[in-house]
Amino acid sequence: MLSPLLLSIKEATVAYNELPIFENLTCNIHKGSRIALVGKNGVGKSTLMKIICGFQELTVGTRWEENNLTIGMLEQDILINENDTIFDFIIKKIKSDQRELYEYKVDIISKSLNLDLTALLKSLSGGEIRRASLAQILIQEPDILLLDEPTNHLDLEVIEWLENYLSNFEGTLVCVSHDKTFLSNVTTKVFWIDRGKL
Repeated sequence: MLSPLLLSIKEATVAYNELPIFENLTCNIHKGSRIALVGKNGVGKSTLMKIICGFQELTVGTRWEENNLTIGMLEQDILINENDTIFDFIIKKIKSDQRELYEYKVDIISKSLNLDLTALLKSLSGGEIRRASLAQILIQEPDILLLDEPTNHLDLEVIEWLENYLSNFEGTLVCVSHDKTFLSNVTTKVFWIDRGKL
């Protein structure tokens, strides 16, 4: 028996400059799924994640999501305010009246990711900013968690911590990674993209 459907994309086409990235794309994401999104570089893995998030409009087709569904995505390109501290950045997407409830999560996750919460973003390396972005997504505990190359710039100890964290994550996971061992440890299903088809 299938678990409840959270999000569905039907008969979708996405094109850039009239060149189709996807044609007749159909994709269903169910509660509790742990999906590895795989395919060669440039086939549209990141684009599909943006479609799931609702960041990418469809040229043709429909996208449906369950009411009150929350989606969090670790993207490749991260926008920052350089004068924010890591703490400011991590907690930014939490509603102000709920932030006290999340501060203990910020402490636990930032420590596990070797982040100094008082450091200014302008002083950080690209890898540190990426880890801060990972922390920002994880504390939200969304219904669907989208991770685009989450192990980039992580050392082995932190990768092992992330694997353990995701093994206990109760939401739905969609992950893109070149780290095959990581994917095999945190996912149970494969969505394979090839020549515009899923």
